Amino acid sequence: MRKRDEVENWAVNRAQQILMREGMDLALSAREFDNGMVRAKGKQLAMAIAASLVEASAVRVD
Repeated sequence: MRKRDEVENWAVNRAQQILMREGMDLALSAREFDNGMVRAKGKQLAMAIAASLVEASAVRVD
């Protein structure tokens, strides 16, 4: 049970980090009406989410 709680805490913290970094970059690009940057920052956000899912899949929860 403790391991599951640790994984859940990790997931919440990781999601907050991604939103603060890539999410904020995407929002700022959208605010500036820069379509090229919006696409680039959206792609970076998607890649960060995918990387965190790969990282999470490597964790074994008992």
